[in-house]
Amino acid sequence: MSYKFHTSLLLVLCLGCSFSEDKKMKSNSSDTLALLTERDLIPEGTAYDPGSKRLFISSMYKRKIVAIEQNGQYYDFIESAADDLWSTFGMEVDGKRNKLWVISTKGKSIPTAPAILDDRWQSRLYCYDITSKKLTGIYQVNATVKEDFGFNDLTVAENGDVYITESITNKIFMLKYGVQEIEEFLKPDGFTFLNGITLSQDNKTLFVSGTEGLLKIDVATKHYSILQSEFTTQPQAIDGLAFFNNSLIAHQGSLIRRFYLNHALDSIIDQKLIDEHNLNSSTTGEIGENGWYYYIANSQIRSGVDYTRKRVRSLDSLQEVLIKRRKLQP
Repeated sequence: MSYKFHTSLLLVLCLGCSFSEDKKMKSNSSDTLALLTERDLIPEGTAYDPGSKRLFISSMYKRKIVAIEQNGQYYDFIESAADDLWSTFGMEVDGKRNKLWVISTKGKSIPTAPAILDDRWQSRLYCYDITSKKLTGIYQVNATVKEDFGFNDLTVAENGDVYITESITNKIFMLKYGVQEIEEFLKPDGFTFLNGITLSQDNKTLFVSGTEGLLKIDVATKHYSILQSEFTTQPQAIDGLAFFNNSLIAHQGSLIRRFYLNHALDSIIDQKLIDEHNLNSSTTGEIGENGWYYYIANSQIRSGVDYTRKRVRSLDSLQEVLIKRRKLQP
């Protein structure tokens, strides 16, 4: 996201940008996994389950979760407003424990159907068993947190810990495995609108996108620094982040780029354009098996929503939702 959260949680997520230097690059083509005819879905988050080989898509507007099979067939995995879900944002599968973790957020500028009457900024973390689709837990922040807050994205560690970005007060929260309350993990000074988040392969490093650039955070010490790069990531906002083979896949609204990191994971040493075709507020993507990358091409989270009037635009002005996939090179 890349607007001010209080004004509109989602405009910031996906500001579309174009880069003349990127457009000179050639990229291999992506293909279509599915075309969702529900034009007002306004999807935001993605999650991939290696067990069932399904892709899950969250819906900001419809307050639900859609599952997509490898043959492109799709259906509601969790129906609208089930379990009192608010707008669904970042998601991730914990394949080791067969869980789907889902961010549920509400706020003054987020349109929803069914509508939410109490529109104070607030977030919760939901957990579903993937096989049974049963809700196994709803997790709240520690009662000491009094101010407005809005969870945005999350990532799950091998040990079951969940790390969550929060975009109003610019903090990272954490739900430790086996604990019932979410606690503050880190507030990086000088960094605003924390959004995309992912873990390195060894789970020792968190990468987080903010307005000022990409942060590298040592999980054990909480020491953080900005990734050094001769390839600027500013002023274009980065929404979704995914880690793959010493690189970061970054969504920037109208394009997706891959940033290659050095061995120490503290600098970007190269970049490559992943996709810039038919992207309209591309929000997030998820690494699947064998290097396949699945992503939302046209969430319309910016163009399809009138945040001032708190409503989604008419169906005839919206597109069918394109879900794409691409085989990443090592």
